[in-house]
Amino acid sequence: MQMFYKNGGKLVEYKLVTDPNEAEYWTTHRLKKSEIKIITERDRSTAANLRQEILDDIISREPNPSRKSATTADKVPQKRQATKPIYVKARQTKRQARR
Repeated sequence: MQMFYKNGGKLVEYKLVTDPNEAEYWTTHRLKKSEIKIITERDRSTAANLRQEILDDIISREPNPSRKSATTADKVPQKRQATKPIYVKARQTKRQARR
């Protein structure tokens, strides 16, 4: 798939190389800077800056899978609490035999 990024009025062609290949479509996949390959010829430092810009742009538009989703306003899960044993005897440790 051809992908383009506009930088300073010039188009930069790039592609995503993920392992597995289908991971670029997953919402749970965390994209890494090393998975972005610049196809347009650039020198090494410029390509690194472009990769970072592209990564920042993609992350700003995509949902963050590391964040937990907001809790729902459903009262059923909030209403029920785990039961706590009230009348439980404290367990004593075994005494060691004297020599």
